[in-house]
Amino acid sequence: MRNYLHSLLFITSCNFVFSQNCDSVSLDNISNPGPYNYEVILESDGMRDGPNYYGATLYYPTNADGPFASLVLVPGYVSPEYTVSLWGPFLASHGIIVMTIGTNSLTDLPQDRAVALLDAVQTLQEENNRENSPVYQNIDLDKFAVGGHSMGGGGAQIAATLNNNLKSVISLTPWIEPWLISSDYLNHSVPLLIISGENDSTANPEEHANLHYQYTPMSTPKAIYEVQNGSHSVGNYPTSANNYMGKIVLAWLSNFLIEDECYYPLLLETPEFASQYINNLDSFNLIQQNFIDISFYPNPVVDILTIKSDYAFSIRYKVINTLGQQLLDGHIARGIYEMDLSDLKSGLYYIIIKENIYKFLKN
Repeated sequence: MRNYLHSLLFITSCNFVFSQNCDSVSLDNISNPGPYNYEVILESDGMRDGPNYYGATLYYPTNADGPFASLVLVPGYVSPEYTVSLWGPFLASHGIIVMTIGTNSLTDLPQDRAVALLDAVQTLQEENNRENSPVYQNIDLDKFAVGGHSMGGGGAQIAATLNNNLKSVISLTPWIEPWLISSDYLNHSVPLLIISGENDSTANPEEHANLHYQYTPMSTPKAIYEVQNGSHSVGNYPTSANNYMGKIVLAWLSNFLIEDECYYPLLLETPEFASQYINNLDSFNLIQQNFIDISFYPNPVVDILTIKSDYAFSIRYKVINTLGQQLLDGHIARGIYEMDLSDLKSGLYYIIIKENIYKFLKN
């Protein structure tokens, strides 16, 4: 009898080997500005004018070697393009192309902003092929990320559900119509960083950011950085939280967009000025082992979950909730193990064992 859950999610092995080149990589060593100069391209310079957004500015490094990964950012409700513009110089100075865009209407909904972001990705693809462009043949066509503020942050998450080829989502104090938020609506596999503000009265974290995190699949790498005393606009500025806003966003993009493994450890620790930092990244840093023959019953469970293991050695488990918070841990020996779950509330939970995540319901 193998895997009574039959909702087993296999997590890809990520056997990280850190070289000496990673020794100098730390949040404290991330500066603002970064080591590179940058220039700007406008639509008046020949860049494509996409039909699903209004106005665009492209920031690109000038003294760095490409091809470069790219991020598109869209602002929030009734907010013009310039409200997210400070991310352009900051990230370009660290070697990432940034395109900020405006919306066709200042009142566009998150769904419209999602379409705008993907239209802007097309513009970047075409800019890479425009012979007169300063970034001609210098954009990495396999490394695009999207992001935005407020409704733009919600739109970025919706964009990920429309295009799973994106490498990352940066969702800054996001807002989505609350009645739409569900596991089906936010079902995507694109690594998601959510920035929220503890005192955000426009997109209250309990009603928006935390729910967005909860309903994004556990099989998707994700994190929430909630800034102490942060307001709704906290995500618009890389300098927020004494520059830790920019540091965390850059570390996330460096790992998931640029694919520089040196930055992975920086994302595991709670950053400074955080009223809350939740992530599920430990699940994606597991060294592959031989197949573990595990079975569980019953599912759903009332009080006692019985686990049968044929693995030769004692193995550690962790029980987490849908927010990635660890609730229980221990070790399972070979044979039959009975786990007492009577103290858990009804709902969905996960058990992490080695490289596998197992899902179960508690009644």
